[in-house]
Amino acid sequence: MIFSKPIVSIITPTYNRANLLIRLWRSLNDQKLKNFEWIILDDGSTDDTKQEIKKLNDKRIKYYKQ
Repeated sequence: MIFSKPIVSIITPTYNRANLLIRLWRSLNDQKLKNFEWIILDDGSTDDTKQEIKKLNDKRIKYYKQ
């Protein structure tokens, strides 16, 4: 899929919630609007959040960990 500049940005702060982020991703992907970016702001999770997000392999996802 090729997307132009996103018209919607979804910003999700998180900490050790990998399982909920995957559920959220399924919900976002089920929407009719596909021209979005998902910005995940990870506040130092110690679970497998980064690996789970990486598995999704979608350029619309921007993951930042501090």
